Amino acid sequence: MEPSNELKALYLRSCEAISSGDYSFFERYFSNRDGVLAIGTDPTEWWSGYATITRVFKSQLKELSGLQLLADAPQAYREGSIGWVAGQPILKFSDGTEMPVRLTAVFQKEENGWKIVQWHFSMGIPNEDSIGEMPTTQ
Repeated sequence: MEPSNELKALYLRSCEAISSGDYSFFERYFSNRDGVLAIGTDPTEWWSGYATITRVFKSQLKELSGLQLLADAPQAYREGSIGWVAGQPILKFSDGTEMPVRLTAVFQKEENGWKIVQWHFSMGIPNEDSIGEMPTTQ
């Protein structure tokens, strides 16, 4: 694998798109191929297919206007026509509350550029809260 500044830039642009409510970014950058998947923070947020994903992103960005996703310095790598990014941006709500989150995306190089084929947005929950104990983490 090799580092990818191009995919890092797409990650940063996706954070800006969320902050500005620019759902057209996701219409341009999600793949329209079979198998595309997006996973959100809620247990019901598991979406397959371009039409579903872009419709939900458009609705959520409108509903959550004022929300900002403050980008960090993500890891971004590629190998041939596949690449991935992973970051820990800050979700900032309109009341000023901030929450650290995790964002990963897998990209595939298609004939018209890099496209998101898998997107995962999550909030880390301590193991003690989710499974009741603290297993080894390091």
